[in-house]
Amino acid sequence: MEFNNSSTSLNDSDYDYGNGSGAVLIKLCEPKTYGELTGICYITICCISLIGNSLLLYGLARFEDLKRVTMLFILCLAIFDLLFTLTLPFWAVEHLHQWIFGDVACKILIGAYFVGLYGSLILLTAMTIDRFFAIVIRSPWLTRRRRLYCAKGACVGAWIISVGACLKDVLSSKGDENACTADFSQEDIFEYYTQLFLLFFFPLAIIIFCYGKILHTLMSITSKKKYRTVLVVLCIVVAFVICWGPYHIFMIIMAAYKPKECWKKDQLDKAFTACRILAYFHCCVNPMLYMLRGRSKKILSSLVFCSPELRQGLHQERHTEPSHSNIVQQNSVVERVELKSV
Repeated sequence: MEFNNSSTSLNDSDYDYGNGSGAVLIKLCEPKTYGELTGICYITICCISLIGNSLLLYGLARFEDLKRVTMLFILCLAIFDLLFTLTLPFWAVEHLHQWIFGDVACKILIGAYFVGLYGSLILLTAMTIDRFFAIVIRSPWLTRRRRLYCAKGACVGAWIISVGACLKDVLSSKGDENACTADFSQEDIFEYYTQLFLLFFFPLAIIIFCYGKILHTLMSITSKKKYRTVLVVLCIVVAFVICWGPYHIFMIIMAAYKPKECWKKDQLDKAFTACRILAYFHCCVNPMLYMLRGRSKKILSSLVFCSPELRQGLHQERHTEPSHSNIVQQNSVVERVELKSV
C-alpha cells in the first residue's frame, strides 16, 4: 500500500532532456523500492502475529476472567492486531509482484488497515485512563462493575471512531493493475495532519500525562504487587510508541522534505522502509508482552504441553486472582492504619 500526493509535480532535475529539441525524456533518478525485502518481512510478521494473537485470544477466552477490565482491553487489542495482520499478505503480494486484487479489495483492505491502527491506539488510551482513575483518582463511585461498563463502552467506541476516521481514506483509495494507493490531494493535506494529530499525537500526550501521575502515585506504595498490571499496560503502550512513532514522523518528513539528489532520496526511502517494517511488526508484540505476567506463563505452558492438571489449576484461579485496583485500595488502607499507629 502506498500513499500518494496527487498534487505533487515531477521534478525537472530527475530527467535528462537530451541534446535535440525533440528528445525523449530519460529518467536519471529512480530510488530503490526494496519490494522483495518488504514482502518477505510482511509474510514473516503475518505468520508470527497469527500464531501469537490466536494463542492469546484462546488463552484469554479460556483461562482469564474477562470481567476484569485489563483482560477485556487486551482481548480487544488482540482482535485489532489480527485485523491488521490479515491485510499483510495482500501488501506482500503487491511488493513482491503487483496489485492483482482489484479496486474493491483495495478499499476493504485499506479500511481494515486503518481500523486496526486507529482502534489499537484508542484502546491503549482508554487502558491508560482506566489505570489513571483506578490508581490516582481512586473514587469510591468507580466500582469494578462501573469500570467494566466503561471498558465495554470504550471498546465499542474504538470501533465506531476508527471506522468513521478511515472512511475518507477508503473512498480516496484506488486499486489498479500496478498498486493499491490512497491518494491525497493538496486540499486533503490539512485534514490528514489534523487526523494524525487527533488520532496519534493527542492520545500520546494523554498517555504520557496519565502515566506520569500513575508512576508518581505508585512510588508511595510499598507492595511488590503494585507493578504487575501496570507494568504490562505500560510496556504495551511503550511498544506501540516505539513501533509506530518513527513511521508517523517519517510520513511527515517525506511530505515536507523533497530532496533532489538521488542518494538522498535513496537514503530516505531506505529509512522509511525500515520504519514501516518496524511499525507493522507491532502486531506481534502484544502477545509477547502479555507473557510478563506469571499467570500468563502458566497458560502458555498448558497450551504448549497440553497439561490437564495445569489447566484445571488455572480454571480454579480464574475468579480468585485479585484485581489491581483492589490491591491498590488494600495498600492504601494499610498505609492509613500505619500512619494512625505512628
